[in-house]
Amino acid sequence: MKKLFVTLLLLGGLLQGCAPAPEQSQPAAPVQPEKPAETPAVPAATTPETPAPQQPANSSPEKPEEQAYHNDIFKDVTVKKVKADTFEVKGKAKVFEAVLNYSVEDGHNELAKGSATASAGAPEWGDFSFTLTVKKATPNSTLMLILFESSAKDGSRRMELPIPLPE
Repeated sequence: MKKLFVTLLLLGGLLQGCAPAPEQSQPAAPVQPEKPAETPAVPAATTPETPAPQQPANSSPEKPEEQAYHNDIFKDVTVKKVKADTFEVKGKAKVFEAVLNYSVEDGHNELAKGSATASAGAPEWGDFSFTLTVKKATPNSTLMLILFESSAKDGSRRMELPIPLPE
């Protein structure tokens, strides 16, 4: 009988912990006029998780700032066009044995691929920088740089980070 009473008491305590807490009254806050609702910037499913680039008030609108891209193993990745078909890629990576891989695709074909080395391997963040030269196969295509880590287990691509190359 004593065990049953203790069990019921414990069960009652658990159920009470799961119940919503009673609302406490708070003093009324002054009412302010509502502002028009802003549409939140939600990236599309294929867009990497990056904040929208903010342009400082003192910069000129002709030269947009470089946008930084990131995911779990790449961060602060920027791509800058230095010549007609040449791009400079910089960032930080947390990859196995400090080796990161890349490919450049136009939506149909792989136009270039290669690898680069970061200054440190995982679990540390290592800096990397490389120059990439790639020419469009068709003039109206958009080139996409894809950074990734090759799986040590089976060589498959892990943690891909797609980045559109600047026009």
